[in-house]
Amino acid sequence: MLKGLLTGLLRRGAARVAGDASAPQVGQAVRLLQLHDPAGAARICERVIERDPGMVMAWELFGVAALNLGDYPLACERFEHVLTLAGDDAQALANAAEANRRADRCDRALELIGRALARKPGFAPFLHIHVLALESSWRSDEAFAACREALRLHPDFASLHTSYMTLLNRVGADSALILEAHRRWAGRFAAPQPTDRQHRNSPQPERRLRIGYVSADFRQHAISRFVLPLLEHHDPALFEVYCYSNTPKTDDITRRCEALASHWRDIVALSDAAAADLVRSDGIDILIDLSGHTSGNRLGLFACKPAPIQVTYLGYPATTGLSQMDYRLTDARVDPPGASEARYHERLLRLPHSLWCFAPPPQMPEVGPLPASGTGHITFGSLNSMLKLTPQLLALWSRLLVALPGSKLVLATVPEGGPRARISREFESSGVDPARLEFHGFLPWDQFWALHGRIDIALDSFPCNGGATTCETLWLGVPLVSLAGEAFLARAGLSILSTIGLPELVAHSADEYLRIALDLARDQARLAQLRSRMRERMGASPLLAAAAFTRDLEGCYRTVWRQWCTPQIAAPGAAC
Repeated sequence: MLKGLLTGLLRRGAARVAGDASAPQVGQAVRLLQLHDPAGAARICERVIERDPGMVMAWELFGVAALNLGDYPLACERFEHVLTLAGDDAQALANAAEANRRADRCDRALELIGRALARKPGFAPFLHIHVLALESSWRSDEAFAACREALRLHPDFASLHTSYMTLLNRVGADSALILEAHRRWAGRFAAPQPTDRQHRNSPQPERRLRIGYVSADFRQHAISRFVLPLLEHHDPALFEVYCYSNTPKTDDITRRCEALASHWRDIVALSDAAAADLVRSDGIDILIDLSGHTSGNRLGLFACKPAPIQVTYLGYPATTGLSQMDYRLTDARVDPPGASEARYHERLLRLPHSLWCFAPPPQMPEVGPLPASGTGHITFGSLNSMLKLTPQLLALWSRLLVALPGSKLVLATVPEGGPRARISREFESSGVDPARLEFHGFLPWDQFWALHGRIDIALDSFPCNGGATTCETLWLGVPLVSLAGEAFLARAGLSILSTIGLPELVAHSADEYLRIALDLARDQARLAQLRSRMRERMGASPLLAAAAFTRDLEGCYRTVWRQWCTPQIAAPGAAC
C-alpha cells in the first residue's frame, strides 16, 4: 500500500515540482523513501516546507515518511494538511483515508475514500482502500462484497486478491473455495517461469545445511516470539542459518535476530529477482517463508524457486497456493493426517508435539491474583484482533453473558466510533446491556499485557483462533476457552491448549464452549489455581521446550533434504 501511495505521488508530482527551485530536494526525498530511509526523507521535506510552506508534494512525502515510520496519527495530521492545500484532489483524499484507517479512525477513513472514489470512480487502489476501511470498521460483509466487485473490475490488481483471500480465511469459508482462491492468485502472479538455472547444491544427505529464513517481521511482532527460540537453538555444527530480512522498520528485536543469525541479509530494497539471485549465491539448501500472504511477504522471491527445497511456516493460516512451495510445517492437531492434505498445495510436514515454540518476552508482567476476588464478578476477555470477530461469535458470547448476570466482557483492538457502535448493537439485540462491555483500541504492548490482569477468563475467537495472542494470554495466567473446528485456523487453540495439558478447555460445539466457560466462571477456586500455576504448567510443556523443539524441526529439515538428495545422486546435475 505504501508503494502504491508513493507511485501515485510520483505520477502526478513531476508536473507540480517541474521548474521549482525545490525540485532537487523533493526528488532526493523520493529517492530516500524508495531506499527505505523515511527519517532522512522527512528531514529533507521539513527543510523544503520551512522555505515553502505551501508545497503540496513536500507535505505529501512528509506524510508518506510518517506512515513508513509507523506514526499514523502524525501521518493523518500531515495528509489532512495536504487537503487544506490541495482541496478535494482524489489522490490527496485517498492518502488521507489510508492514514486515517491505519490510525483506527475508521469513520473518517470511509468518508475520505468515498469522496476520492466520487472523483475517480472505479480506480483500483482507491477501491482497495475502501475494502480495507470497511473491514476495519467491522463491516465485513460489505468489505467482502466490495472486494468481489473490485476484483471483477480489476482482476490483475494483486492487493485485491490478497484481501479477498484474507477475508475468506477470517469468515471460515469453504476449504475448496479458499484453496482455489490461492491457486488463482499463484497462477496469475507467481506462475513458474521457464529457466535454465539448476540447483547446484551438493546432494550430500548428512552434510551441514544452509537454512534461510525470510520474513518482514524480524522485529517487535508476534512472529518473533516463535522465531527467536529457533535462532537461539539451531545446532551450528549441522546448520548454518541465514536471515533474509524484509523488515523496513527495525528495533531491538531486529538487532537480536541479526546477532543470532550466522548471516544477515537485508532485502528490503531488493527486487524479488535480485533477492532470489542473492539466495542462490548464498547456496541456500532450504528456504523458509515466515509470512505467507501477510504484509511484507516475499512470495515473489519464492516464486523464483532459488532454493531446492522451500517451506512455509508460522505466518499464515492457509496454503500459499505456490507450486514452488514444497512443504508446509504444521502439527497433527491443527492438521489431522488424512483430513487436511486436500486443503493445501504444499505437502505437510508435521512436527511431533506442536507447531509453535513460544518465547515469552522478558518484560511481560508477573501473574497477579484472580481479578474476580477483588471485583466480585467474572470478567471475560476477547484479546484477539477485532477483525476475527463475527456476528455468530458475538451471538454466542451474548448467550454467555445472559447466562451469567453481572459478568462483563472486555474487548480489545476495537476502534472508537462505528466499530464499537455496531458491536454494541449486536450484543444489545441479543439482550445484553452494552454497559457490560468495556472497549479498548490498539494498545502499546505494556498496556495490552497489563489488561490481562483484569480478565478472569479469555474467550478465543472462532472460526479464526488466536495463536501468538493465545500463548501470551496463557503466560499471563488467564485460562482460555477455545472452540475447535475443521480447518487449521480453527484448531490453533486446540493445539496450544493440548500441548500444555489443558485439552478440557477446548470445545467442539457452541453449546460445549458455553458450558466450559460457565463451569469455569462458577468455580473461582479452580480459576485461581489455574491462574497461579499456568506458568509452571507451560514451562514444563513442549510449548516452551525450545532446544527440543529445534531438534525436532532440524529433524524435519534433514528428512526432506535426504529425500531431495536421493534422485540427485541417481542423476547428478538434474534440475530440481
